[in-house]
Amino acid sequence: MTDASMTGERATASADISVHHSRAELGTPTRSGFAVAWGRWYEWVDAHPIGAIALVGFIATQMGTYFGYVFPAVGLPVLPWPLYNGVLASPAEPFGSAASFFTGQSLHFLNGIVFAILYAAFVRPSLPLPDTHSGNIAKGLVYGVAMTIISIGVLVPYAYVPDQGYGFFSFSGPDGWKLPAGVLVWHLIYGFMLGTLYQPSDRSPR
Repeated sequence: MTDASMTGERATASADISVHHSRAELGTPTRSGFAVAWGRWYEWVDAHPIGAIALVGFIATQMGTYFGYVFPAVGLPVLPWPLYNGVLASPAEPFGSAASFFTGQSLHFLNGIVFAILYAAFVRPSLPLPDTHSGNIAKGLVYGVAMTIISIGVLVPYAYVPDQGYGFFSFSGPDGWKLPAGVLVWHLIYGFMLGTLYQPSDRSPR
């Protein structure tokens, strides 16, 4: 190979590198690792719809449960739903005992999965919102608000703390407005996770 041809090849390679860098600097569309991971996740959701919504329900419940325990850091009351469910499921066991907690935790996550399946089967297809990424998140948030109304309007005052004067939508409890606010935030976290993670193939890109 002659020096001239080698010089020409180096010049061509240098030009290719320059073009590559200039396109990257100009923002040429490329699929990042994050986007690829999301794409593969949604493909798995399409291929395993029942298993996917059950897993999403578990994840959403876990996320809400974690934040429910750390709510006091932002001035809201702690929401230990597993402990409360333990009282309902094992009334003979002492509050907070290992048996009560295990039973309540199991019931808590079962509820989270069942409500996720109901969301996927009935609620999500019925809500008049676009099947886009943001539209699906909005559907999950709407579902979270509906679950909040059921929780603070029925479950808290009549199941968890009956005859204790929590009043209309639980505003009359010892924490006042903070309990309904905490329950709302909890279910918004749950709904956000549902809407973000469960997006079947009928969704649009945006």
